[in-house]
Amino acid sequence: MIAENSYLGCPYGFEDLKNLNDRLSAKVVEQVNDTQELVMLNNFAHESNEYQFKKCLEDRISDIASWRWVLDDLTKRLKDAIETLHYERNALQVVIERIQNEIVIHSREASQPGALKPQSDNVEEVILQEYDFLREEKKKFENLLLILDKQTAGMEKTRKKILVDILHKDQALSIEEACANIKGPESASRAGDYNRGKKKKKASPVNRWENRCIALKKAGLKALSNAIVTRQQVRGARVHLSITAQAHGARVDSALRRRLNTNKVKLQDLYWQKEEAVRDYKSLSEEQTATEQNLIETMEQERVIEARLADRTLRPVGELTKDEVDRKLRDELGRLRSFSKELRTTHDRISSLQCNLTDSMARLDNYAEDIIKVVRLDEERIANRLGEVASSPPPPPPDIYNMGPCPCDDNFRGRREASLQSIQEEDEDDDYPLDD
Repeated sequence: MIAENSYLGCPYGFEDLKNLNDRLSAKVVEQVNDTQELVMLNNFAHESNEYQFKKCLEDRISDIASWRWVLDDLTKRLKDAIETLHYERNALQVVIERIQNEIVIHSREASQPGALKPQSDNVEEVILQEYDFLREEKKKFENLLLILDKQTAGMEKTRKKILVDILHKDQALSIEEACANIKGPESASRAGDYNRGKKKKKASPVNRWENRCIALKKAGLKALSNAIVTRQQVRGARVHLSITAQAHGARVDSALRRRLNTNKVKLQDLYWQKEEAVRDYKSLSEEQTATEQNLIETMEQERVIEARLADRTLRPVGELTKDEVDRKLRDELGRLRSFSKELRTTHDRISSLQCNLTDSMARLDNYAEDIIKVVRLDEERIANRLGEVASSPPPPPPDIYNMGPCPCDDNFRGRREASLQSIQEEDEDDDYPLDD
């Protein structure tokens, strides 16, 4: 029984050993198959992971490159916008200098606002409005200049941030591309460097990276939008200044020309009125001379009548009667005295009219002098504003004060009374001035 399973020349337990060897061989084959399967699975997983890695890396590189292109284009646009704002700033400085020149040369020196203070009219108000408008526009453009500088500085700051981010993205792209090209022995050295490297940097989530890129993009677009709005505001302000300044200038020029023509017409009317007054004054002077002459003749006739009456009183007592001759002489004497009184009254009225005419002509001269000053001022304003040659005001009429003293003057009135009283009335008791 012991040797049942044995055969000649075969030791005992051979079958057990054979079975053990078969089991071991099966296990070896199984192990080899498992190892090969594991290697195959590992290779497959490695290839799959490598494919997924390259695909994710390509997507990451594509994302970084896309954002870099967006941010780079944004920096170019920001650079153009900054250059445009610098151009607008230079234009604003030129506008401010021109406004200052307009205020100093065109408005303050040429228009001379407030030259007729405290007097004022619509022309002076229009000139002051133009002057105030230019000053307000200067302040407005100076404020725009400050806003433009502030916005330009903000855009420069935003552009620098985007440039720094672009630099980081360039570095990230170079690293990612280098990472994609790592093969062979380099991996062992790189892995050793990675394992024994410095302290690892803390990575941020992709969402945070995307949010940062989106924030930079929004900041750049907002800066571009603000630059466009500011540029439109500056250009609108320049157009508004040009149109409004021309309107104010045309309004001032029109008002000055209108008042100049009106004052010249008034000045001609004043000169005509003065000429008429001079003519009336001369007529009154001639009439006064004729009245004085008539008064002297009337007084001479009165003296003759009185002499005749005095001569008739020398008749004898019996012949001294009140006859028709005496009555006619007394009636004639009364009529002459009444006529002399009327002549004196007429002379006084003429003297009063001459005094009134003299006062009126003096007032006309004052008015004409004031109007001449305004006319010359307006002509200077128009000549300085438009570069025209100033015209001279109409020549005044002859001076009225060379015609003699005023009849209402006290000295003249004394001389007139002396000349009128040079004919003395004789007393009735005096003898008739005839030779005996």
